[in-house]
Amino acid sequence: MRRIISADNKTIKLAKQLKSKNGRDKSGCYLVEGPNLLAEAVEHNADILFAFFCEGADGVEGLAARAEAAGADTVLIGRRLFAELSDAETPQPMLAVVKKPPLFRIGAAGPGSWLILDRIQDPGNVGTLIRTADAAGFSTVISVKGTADVFSPKAARASAGALFRIALGFAEDAEGAMEAARACGRRVIAADAHGGASCYEADLSGGFALVAGNEGNGISSSFAEGADMTVRVPMAGGAESLNASIAAAVIMFEALRQSRAADPAQGSHGFGRRTL
Repeated sequence: MRRIISADNKTIKLAKQLKSKNGRDKSGCYLVEGPNLLAEAVEHNADILFAFFCEGADGVEGLAARAEAAGADTVLIGRRLFAELSDAETPQPMLAVVKKPPLFRIGAAGPGSWLILDRIQDPGNVGTLIRTADAAGFSTVISVKGTADVFSPKAARASAGALFRIALGFAEDAEGAMEAARACGRRVIAADAHGGASCYEADLSGGFALVAGNEGNGISSSFAEGADMTVRVPMAGGAESLNASIAAAVIMFEALRQSRAADPAQGSHGFGRRTL
């Protein structure tokens, strides 16, 4: 492991640039922070360019060795310099520069449902939605232009490693996202707090593409008019709507329940051994 002490070092400058979307777009890389995300990156064979470890931190040797074995250039830096690389309020003792994976290609679609993010603004919600999609067995997440960057540090942290396990794609607009979904045999089902069938009564079995709308305004008119179906989460209380990530989570896990219930071989509860 080499040691860097200067903020002017080109490796440090690269890592700093990745805190901005412009820097991530130009370099084709992004940052992941913390031992869990770094371990996930190693386990799922992500292309790790650099792994930074904070001087004086405990228990970094084993993960540093794994990162080095995976091809990463491991670097030791001081606490002050490390704090300059992290955007977290309480930085964790390690972070890594990872190359972005190739974006999802339409012709490469495999089994599984999709999640389409329609102008989701909060990076934390974006990461949480990706994590939930992975947990519910969805295979692909498509971001529509106007959605927060899935590779931002906050989104990466909130995804809890799901970025490494799920296919990611981008669509310029709602029409492009729907066209891609239908080209791969997916029905387009939009979550709409103000209309549509109850998600518990709608047929959510089989592959489909679920649209999760903007936190304040919901789905766009293009999705509302172009979707094959709209669904809502019925509520007993007086709340007007649910948080976008929570509403999508309810619908995704209802879809998982329906698909598992249709296949008795999956077990009496319809879920595997993994727990949340």
